[in-house]
Amino acid sequence: MSEPGSLGIRCFGAPTVRVDGEPAPAQVLWHKHLALLVYLALSPGRTRSRPHLLGLLWPERPDALARQSLNGAVRRLRAELGATRLRSDGENLTLAGEALEVDALRFEALVQRRPADAAACLAGDFLEGFALADAPAFEEWADQERARYRIRGAAAWTAAGEHALAATQPAVAIEAAARALALESHAEPAVSLMMRALAVAGDITGALSIFQRFEKQLCSESSLQPSRDLIALAERIKSRRPSSRVPPQRTEPKPPLVGRERVHREAFTTVSEALQQGPRALLITGDPGAGKTRLLTECLERLALGGATVLATRPLESDRETPLSTLRSLLRDGLLHAPGSAGAHPDVLARLAALTAASLDHADIAAIVAALLSAVAEEQPVGLGIHDAHLADDASLEILAAALASASGARVALVLTALDAPERMPRALLAIRGEIGRRLPGSVVTLAPLTGAETRELVLAQSPWCEQDTDRERLARRIFFETHGNPFLIVTLLRALANASVLREEALAWPPPGGTTESPLPISVPNLVRRAISARVAELDPQSRSILQAASIGPPIIDLELVAGLTGLPLAKVEDGLALLERRRFMACDGDRYAVIAPLVADVVATEWLFPGERRNLRARAIEVLKLRGLK
Repeated sequence: MSEPGSLGIRCFGAPTVRVDGEPAPAQVLWHKHLALLVYLALSPGRTRSRPHLLGLLWPERPDALARQSLNGAVRRLRAELGATRLRSDGENLTLAGEALEVDALRFEALVQRRPADAAACLAGDFLEGFALADAPAFEEWADQERARYRIRGAAAWTAAGEHALAATQPAVAIEAAARALALESHAEPAVSLMMRALAVAGDITGALSIFQRFEKQLCSESSLQPSRDLIALAERIKSRRPSSRVPPQRTEPKPPLVGRERVHREAFTTVSEALQQGPRALLITGDPGAGKTRLLTECLERLALGGATVLATRPLESDRETPLSTLRSLLRDGLLHAPGSAGAHPDVLARLAALTAASLDHADIAAIVAALLSAVAEEQPVGLGIHDAHLADDASLEILAAALASASGARVALVLTALDAPERMPRALLAIRGEIGRRLPGSVVTLAPLTGAETRELVLAQSPWCEQDTDRERLARRIFFETHGNPFLIVTLLRALANASVLREEALAWPPPGGTTESPLPISVPNLVRRAISARVAELDPQSRSILQAASIGPPIIDLELVAGLTGLPLAKVEDGLALLERRRFMACDGDRYAVIAPLVADVVATEWLFPGERRNLRARAIEVLKLRGLK
């Protein structure tokens, strides 16, 4: 007996059949014939009894006539599809599975393992527009399947969107959430995904609008309210709206995260597991300007959206030799008073509040830190971030790692960034790197420079001023050549080109006449970056520029009183100015300490925006101010 040819049945959207890759003959598509094929294809074992099929498809006919109709349908289908496609075994009828493809079966096979591929099967509703008026049992079955696939389809699109969000593709996640809600408008998981994806993309207003619209729809249609979890998510997103004494200023949008999909997925999966399963450590390493701080910030934002109490600190060079300085910074910045901390034993809080380098040995301190983390995590998850952990003191790192390892089951994430240079890592950080994946659940990810293709993607997304395709391609090649894929340099140059048209002609004049794409222009990367930073400094108002100039000639940790003395501004004005400079990405703040965001920025400001005599006079005045304060 010969094998049947290939048979493809499409159930989603307008149903149809293909035989050996070609549209099926008209007889196959007769409504009762098509209904029989679809029903058998989706039945257990692709088998049904003849009496069952008679009652399903020909319920109004006498038994003899109904059997005649079924036998005629089987005969015609065998003639068109092959004699072995429909097989009889007593009273049972089976649709052969050889060379059979059914989109609904493919959906079921993929929905758990590959939700994005499963969702792609959904070309429309189940048996869209198909009806059998004289077969109510079939119609009832089709309606039930249609509703079931809408629910499962919404779940598949939501899962696909979650994967996209973890891969730093918020636009894809937003589209997936929209598709899920089109299938099931009351699906809270899809609403949550849409809100989080919009928030990650920076559209806080849009995220809150989605919640308000869903709340109104739910109340009007069913008199219900959103779940407490969704309401809490809306409150967390609302709290991310900027609030400051500084008047609103034009701020740069975050550049998209491009490339490095595996690294981003691993990082975001790690922090997501911390929210659901228990303690996780994530170490992000890379060269200067590789995007470590950006990825840490994205991880902390996802933790915050997941309901975590988030605290972060940035050690400075001087902190490395000060035992417990990093731990005390986290405690001081809110860990001691985080929601749930009252659940810790009062003795734990008292001992941590009075923590000094000589007060307890590291094991004792780790035990009480673990007790505090566990108490806080009982109330809500905890996210701890340490920027530039290679500058942190060994004692703090040892204690935090030991506390994380012993806080079994506590929903805590410890996220650290460090230079990808083992020789510059403190001993404790090297130990943490070795323990992650063993004693410490979590991941170590390294941010390599962007590839040429990834640089091109970032350049195309961030250079709308460049209108010609040939110019965009030339700019992408030039930027990659000059920066070697360093994200900080790429973004700095692109922002300068977006805001300073005088630089654009030079940037696009490449390769030089008579040269190749391996020929550099007279401008080197440092000079380009210096000019880019200088162009951004020029956009500042005089007061902000004065504060930045004073800060650039002082110590790494900005001395507010010193800057006030050098600028003649009240301390409150200096604080406002530093907050504005932080928003404009000239400053970094770890809670209560400011520092110029990068040495290169301070160098450019000091050399490009101060004449030698001005620098000398500022430093002399700084010495006088410090003397008056009794400092040496």
